[in-house]
Amino acid sequence: QVFDWLCICIAARVAPALRRGRFYVMGCRICIEESANAGQDRPQEIPIRKDIFEPSVTYQPYSANVQDIDAPATTVSVPLSQLGIEVPSIPGDIAVCGVLAIDTHTDIAPRFKSWVYLGQRSDEDFMEEELGRQGVKHVQVRTFPGPPKFPTEEQEAAVIQAITELPRPLMLQCNSGNRASVALMLWLVKTKGYTAESARQLAIDVDFKFWARCGKCGPMRNWLLEKLPAGDMGTMLQTPADGLVFSQLFDSDSSTYTYLLGCKETNEAVLIDPVLEQLHRDLALLEEHGLNLRYVVSTHVHADHLSASGQIRVKKPSVRTVISKASGAKADLLIEDGDKVKFGRFELSALATPGHTRGCVSWWLAGSPAMVFTGDALLIRGCGRTDLQQGDAGQLYDSVHSKLFTLPGDALVYPAHDYRGRNASTINEERLYNLRLTKPKEEFIKMMSELDLPCPPQTDKIVQINLECGVQS
Repeated sequence: QVFDWLCICIAARVAPALRRGRFYVMGCRICIEESANAGQDRPQEIPIRKDIFEPSVTYQPYSANVQDIDAPATTVSVPLSQLGIEVPSIPGDIAVCGVLAIDTHTDIAPRFKSWVYLGQRSDEDFMEEELGRQGVKHVQVRTFPGPPKFPTEEQEAAVIQAITELPRPLMLQCNSGNRASVALMLWLVKTKGYTAESARQLAIDVDFKFWARCGKCGPMRNWLLEKLPAGDMGTMLQTPADGLVFSQLFDSDSSTYTYLLGCKETNEAVLIDPVLEQLHRDLALLEEHGLNLRYVVSTHVHADHLSASGQIRVKKPSVRTVISKASGAKADLLIEDGDKVKFGRFELSALATPGHTRGCVSWWLAGSPAMVFTGDALLIRGCGRTDLQQGDAGQLYDSVHSKLFTLPGDALVYPAHDYRGRNASTINEERLYNLRLTKPKEEFIKMMSELDLPCPPQTDKIVQINLECGVQS
């Protein structure tokens, strides 16, 4: 009787309509025997990676007559979250979970190549032997404490390394699933160099449980945000890929990002979208690190700030300015779709992405990580306006969907502007969560036509100067 009572209580969590029943958890397949006159409400299926995770429920009507128990079963879908398992849409091949019953391990373990348990090997909830029997080839234990203690830098690094290197699909497990979600989030934002605001945006969009659906997780959220830089990245140089020098620079007056790219081997460098008011900062950074500037690249003719291209060329006559031929602007190199700009052993490839203006170009940098500098064509969860400089909303929509959304999903997106302290995104994030460009094309065009945005101050004068390659004197 006690067993039947416990089964009924557990079943009530999965299907509240059940009036009585027996409930056997077998991983992602759940066998329920219930009253024939119970309600018809069923949990709805959530979007997941179908090639990895296939949740289902086997539902069999219950009868007091034992002879009727073998009646045909019906299969309906149930969310993995009913089993304490979540599969965040980013990256899509990593799941997180809390404590699982042994039968659940038996069913889901064969779906994973790797398993990381955040705790102690001696924990009774960690079924390492069962994972081995079910064919999980890579099982690791990592220490990742929660409040009142927090992970040390060494513990953070060990978890990030495990997530980076282990084969997918990968399961992250702790006793509740919350620390596993924090570890996944930490890996996502640390490996991408996100600011705190970019991390906040990602957590909200992906709907991490620890971020908005856990009343006890505030200390972990705060700890994570404190590990990340603020919106202004300053003049920090990074080496995100082998031999690549990278710095993201910010102008607070126009909320413009300038990008410095260099080759560590040859010291050749490129500046993308420099701002006139930050000329001395950029030149000082180049000199401080012994970089030889070869090109100044403009993603388009800007209307909200003056380009530093002309002044840089005055001060450094060997530097060549670059802009698209379709822009109608003056420069040393007028490029078209597919053209290359080389610096050392790296090269930027031009992707014509008109629509914000007729001459917009995004710049693709292959590597690990791959990067795309999108100008105003694609912003973080948005895009540039289309009511100035021969802008065309339909053309912008087509440009982004055909040229940018077809790039590898994990490529980092670096825009020309952000107004909320966010510094980067990924192609996958924008394909899934961009508030404007995930709409149908007709709806997007209508929305852009109704924005009714004010013009930036002195737009006509700024555009005319930038058409001449910026201030020359």
